[in-house]
Amino acid sequence: MAKRLTLTTNGIFIWIVFLLSLFALTGHVNAQINLSTIRGVIVDQSQGVLPGVDVTVTEVNTNLSRSAVSDDNGNFELADLRPGIYRLTASLSGFRTYIADDVHLESGQTRRINMVLQIGDAAEQVTVTAGAAVISTENGELGAAVDTTHHGDAPWVGAEASLDPSLYLTTVPLVQSTGGVWSTSWAGQSRDQVQMGQDGHTNDRDVNQLNDIFDAQEIVVVPVNSSAEHARVGYMNMITKSGTNAFHGRLLYWNLNPAFKAREFFEEEKAKTLTHTISASASGPILKDKTFFYASTNILKVPSEQFYLRDVPTERMRAGDFSQLLHLSNPITLNDPLTGEPFPNNIIPENRINPVSQRVNDRYLPAPNRGASDDLSSNFGFTFPFPTDYSLRQDFTQRIDHKISDKNTLMGRFIENRDLYVLPQSFPEFTWTRERFNFHMVLQDTHVFSANLVNTARVGLYKEKITDGGTVYDVTPFKGDEAVAAIGLRGVNPQGLTAQGFPRMDISGYPSLQTTPGGMVLNDHNWGFADTVTWTNGKHTIKFGGEFKPQSRNEQLVQEPTYGRFAFNGSFTGYGYADFLLGIPYQSQRLDQVTDRVTLDNELGLFIMDDFKATDDLTLNVGLRWDRFGSATYEDGLIYNWDLATGNIVVPAEAIDRVSPLYPSTINVVAGQVKQNPKMTNFAPRLGLAYRVSDKLVVRGAYGIYTETLGRYSRAQGGGPFALTETYINDIVDGQPSFAFPNPFPSDVLSAAIPSQSFSGYPLDTDNGRIHQFNATLEYQLHDMGFRLSYIGARNRGMNYSIDINKPQPSLIPFSQDRRSWPEFVGGSYARSDGKQNYNALSLQAQRKLGGFTFSGHWTLTSNLSNMNNLEDPYAELTFSRVPYTSRQRAVVNARWELPIGRGRRFLADATPVVDTVLGGWQLYWIAYFESGFFFSPRFSGSDPSNTNTFGGLPDRATDGNLPSGERELDQWFDPSAFQAPPEGRFGNSGANILEGPGYQMHNISVSKSFDLTAGVRFGFTVAASNAFNHPNFGVPSSDISVPGSVGVVSSLRAGAQARQVELRSRIEW
Repeated sequence: MAKRLTLTTNGIFIWIVFLLSLFALTGHVNAQINLSTIRGVIVDQSQGVLPGVDVTVTEVNTNLSRSAVSDDNGNFELADLRPGIYRLTASLSGFRTYIADDVHLESGQTRRINMVLQIGDAAEQVTVTAGAAVISTENGELGAAVDTTHHGDAPWVGAEASLDPSLYLTTVPLVQSTGGVWSTSWAGQSRDQVQMGQDGHTNDRDVNQLNDIFDAQEIVVVPVNSSAEHARVGYMNMITKSGTNAFHGRLLYWNLNPAFKAREFFEEEKAKTLTHTISASASGPILKDKTFFYASTNILKVPSEQFYLRDVPTERMRAGDFSQLLHLSNPITLNDPLTGEPFPNNIIPENRINPVSQRVNDRYLPAPNRGASDDLSSNFGFTFPFPTDYSLRQDFTQRIDHKISDKNTLMGRFIENRDLYVLPQSFPEFTWTRERFNFHMVLQDTHVFSANLVNTARVGLYKEKITDGGTVYDVTPFKGDEAVAAIGLRGVNPQGLTAQGFPRMDISGYPSLQTTPGGMVLNDHNWGFADTVTWTNGKHTIKFGGEFKPQSRNEQLVQEPTYGRFAFNGSFTGYGYADFLLGIPYQSQRLDQVTDRVTLDNELGLFIMDDFKATDDLTLNVGLRWDRFGSATYEDGLIYNWDLATGNIVVPAEAIDRVSPLYPSTINVVAGQVKQNPKMTNFAPRLGLAYRVSDKLVVRGAYGIYTETLGRYSRAQGGGPFALTETYINDIVDGQPSFAFPNPFPSDVLSAAIPSQSFSGYPLDTDNGRIHQFNATLEYQLHDMGFRLSYIGARNRGMNYSIDINKPQPSLIPFSQDRRSWPEFVGGSYARSDGKQNYNALSLQAQRKLGGFTFSGHWTLTSNLSNMNNLEDPYAELTFSRVPYTSRQRAVVNARWELPIGRGRRFLADATPVVDTVLGGWQLYWIAYFESGFFFSPRFSGSDPSNTNTFGGLPDRATDGNLPSGERELDQWFDPSAFQAPPEGRFGNSGANILEGPGYQMHNISVSKSFDLTAGVRFGFTVAASNAFNHPNFGVPSSDISVPGSVGVVSSLRAGAQARQVELRSRIEW
């Protein structure tokens, strides 16, 4: 039965930590990522500046206020305000009081509100409605604040769309989905160079398990030219909801039902898709005008199914009969590896089929169940009885905001989340399970020392624990040791470890036979301690501060090679599956691992910045940031490096006695420095400007340098001579393979002449890359609409990547181990830092934020090139090619229309309550995406023409390969005849990512209505349809030219692009 989810003692412990921290804090808490500023200049009717004006800003919902006084130049600034709706008041003796009402302040926004005071009695008032700003006037960064107020009516449908904010990100200019809901590219930069956070506490990992959109007030997204406050090129910050002086509540239920779902394009019959979403929240005052609470719980249950389409060997192939391959347009002849002669009629005799391979066939590799008997592709389909993501999700959010005094406010917020998964792999037998726990805590304080000096500080903790392989919903995955025994495999799992797993088998042209390794995948604790000071002095607003982030991870995972990993690439017979039937792998791998280990890392960042109001119309943003990324290591000290100068394996002196006695004596292991030296000169200037040509026209621009992050725990290498990974390359010697099933390893490891180890190395002195990002922008406001035209560019230089440097030079000489530069190793990668990326984009946006019809639409034209896509030949000069995840063109429309019908509206303004209930309160919501296709590379497999022991790779290219758009069909998307395997002695000449895949078009539409049940209680319902027009959006085709029958064939949908789904939603709010 399903595991029950409850608040654990671990969670209770964190609550105790929170309460103690409240007393420990001394009035300083956040790095300002989620706080905002209102600034402006105050003049009289003759445009003379007015000093000494009392300016007060009041948050409407809480009645909390802050004050300032305009300086000698009439300037005022109120910093470190939390996002919300405000009333701004300016008063001076001899002038009427000026009130700017309904000021919408977004998270991280600097909002300019200039005021003109009229001569008169201060008791008289001049009131204007400020609303929401549609153009940015104060800095050079490009971003957006996404309002989540109408999430209940948003037309995205599905489990991921219910709670996760990631789909909102894809409506922001320059942020594009790269595969499914969670993977995104930000202005051409990879996800590694982006930070996501909540209430100011950022994290390198996606925090979607905690970013419940029901609990979000707004989401701030800045993909271009973020300020010196931020370490990464782009960042996202989700601001959680808070309580107000009025009690509010919400109860909702959403139902996604298979009755309203269209059949997926490749399904033979419709799989069941069912989702139940339940959410409840309450908020209000604990002490009026002083202490406020917000609490919620969200439950998502997904008893759904999913259909999968796969390629499997035909029935005749399973019996050893490959004769049908002789009749293809490019015939494949099988050679007997023992004689070098072709198998008669391409048939492997029954007595040559390896018993281990036969057991794998019988137990784990299914036979075809669809199509004609000789179909080579899309010939097996199955319906998996669980969804593609979690089956159950529960989370709990609590937040308290407290006014300690007029000068000090405090916020504490907690989220706990638990998820249960039953997930598929390539084939039905390989089901795996996951249990996931997440916890996030943020404590934040804002202390106003004076009208011109504000300090903010923050303490944050992300905790995440993932365990794979337990029993979930009565599903218990098979264990790796059980699978090893069932098929009769020998020579693996020396410690007899028991966990979810399988001896992985990679067969060219077919999905891998594998399952996800089991055990405790991770137990993370990621802390963040930050402080920022904001000081306003005349024309200068200076901010400085920093953040320290210590991180740890405990792993108890039984890693994949523990049960063995084997590659069958056709190097012996000419066809991968034939090699498999004979039980002769090209490569065998096994692992004797060290378990239960803790990894440590840290990051420190400091910054200073000045928003300088050079003139009334020109604001300059000048900043400098310094980042130090720590030296990741294992707590037990068992780490290693490989030294390029000597070819030695290097371990710490205190760990030399822990080297495995089975580590080959041919490899020299020495004591020395292993931990990398962090770069101490990562200074990154940030420059921006905003010039107000008029109140409606602004010219903006920015240039910034951003330090590349190599990723958390990068270069903490804990395997090597401690956790012994053996990798063997097979060969035919005197008509016999060096090894084969059932024991696919040398019989005597210590005396084996076959090298078994690989290395991974890096320079001791870390050299982080530099990302130069810049933009030039023109913004114009026409009535209540804003228009933006931007050029965005980036030049990434000195980027880090790893490449296999232990390949011999391409040659006509057949490969042999002694041709390697370090022949004692079977392979080896080394980190380099000469990678480059060039990004250029033109973006056009229009938006309207307030009123009955709101919208945001944008179009982007992009070029994104990198020289790190083709790393086959370590001796060749790096060449630029397209980055695969960036579409050439992309457009998004996000529009919401409140129909002007009903009481107080344009039509039927005086309608009776009954008529208004029926005809009033309707709304339409439309979100549409239009994208050109992703890019991908042609491939070949099964041979090593370069004689470097590199089987497969980029082929030779004779012609373009892309078919005209009118000739692209699902069974032949590109022209395979444009490519062929390269001749002996070199790698292929084709560029990487030269083929363009199918485009993407998705329309999501919802219709909703709300009406009053009683005074203060409102009911609403929504009908939401994703992919409303049921337009199929396909994935990239198979591109392996060595696998006839499937090359060029499109057999899958793009990730996250399901057929039409309709969801029914209801809610009660008060």
